Amino acid sequence: MARLTPKIDVIRALFARSGNQCSFPGCQQTLVNQKNQFVGQICHIEAAMHGGERYNKNQTDEQRRSYENLILLCYPHHIETNDVEEYTVQKLQQFKLMHESLFEKSDFKIDESELFKLMSEMEKYWEGIERLNTIDHTFEELAMRINTKGSFFEIIESANAAIKGLENLLNGLHESDKKLIEDLNTLLQRKEFDRTIFSDIPYYENPFEYRNWEAHNLGIPNWLNRLRIDLIHIEVKYLEEYLKTNSNDLLAKKRLELVKSSLSDLAKNATHVD
Repeated sequence: MARLTPKIDVIRALFARSGNQCSFPGCQQTLVNQKNQFVGQICHIEAAMHGGERYNKNQTDEQRRSYENLILLCYPHHIETNDVEEYTVQKLQQFKLMHESLFEKSDFKIDESELFKLMSEMEKYWEGIERLNTIDHTFEELAMRINTKGSFFEIIESANAAIKGLENLLNGLHESDKKLIEDLNTLLQRKEFDRTIFSDIPYYENPFEYRNWEAHNLGIPNWLNRLRIDLIHIEVKYLEEYLKTNSNDLLAKKRLELVKSSLSDLAKNATHVD
């Protein structure tokens, strides 16, 4: 689901020729409101992802994020132009050309300073993390790797795999603790001790019976469920924001519906084990 973000100079050119208006013919909806918030959408004429509207398999990733393949629309017209039968590649290209010809001499500029600063800072930050995690790591051969180029979805998948790994480990410890009294009795028998010497001790006073029962049966399941809920919650929140500016990403839409359903089910049925 990885995709290339449009470059700053491409975004700058799009807005400079937009007149701060949606490119759909006759629409005067502003793209940046009075609070300097971007309320429009940067849209692909030919989709950035396989399965999206007007996807062209022969395009390169660079062509998909190029100036020629991007158009600025308000949200309603972005949704409307998802109708590929009516809104062909040629028709959207014509919309873009006609709109930009109207604002050829427009002096509108998007306030990109904060955006550019953030992009620059984050690029340097991830380069630094990559170096710290490899070349400059204290114990490079033993380093726990960080996928600095991983997408949000890859990171969520890694986190879910980590939860599964943790669950398997804890289940193994649970099984080991359940066998503790059996292992003790076997050891006593090997040394010819009479195992019945402990028979008068109630099970709740015997430190080898039901070892860590509350942790295994209450605490651990509750914390694992809490973590699962929080990860799904994070994914819903992220996809909600992501799709505001990438509404033609069909894979992300499908994923959002899946995790929304999962969170709804958890919201209704998830309980503390007590």
